[in-house]
Amino acid sequence: MNKKSLYLIIASVLIIVIAVIVFKGDKAPDSTQEKEEKAQEAVYTMEEVTKHNTRDDCWMVINGSVYDVTKFIISHPGGPAILQGCGKDATELFETRPMGSGTPHSERARKLREKYKIGRLAE
Repeated sequence: MNKKSLYLIIASVLIIVIAVIVFKGDKAPDSTQEKEEKAQEAVYTMEEVTKHNTRDDCWMVINGSVYDVTKFIISHPGGPAILQGCGKDATELFETRPMGSGTPHSERARKLREKYKIGRLAE
């Protein structure tokens, strides 16, 4: 191996090491984690929630947390039943599903709703 090849290998390794160091610290935060952190900080009044009461802009309160479920409406397994909670405290609807099975939502649904959490209701 000649000197020129050795220098080229060393330079390549250094560039890779520097790139790893630079880009590792530049990693964007996990969007789910970032959303959860923002949701913990945001506080909304019921008056504000009531303004978001349509299919195209649907917020609801469930157990004191505020959710923007607008993007979920189209894929809601219960169809348009979700619209009954837009702009309201939908805790009872979520826990009893009166337009559906009459039973509380599943653990899977409870986990899924956290994806749409935007804050908490003001006390």
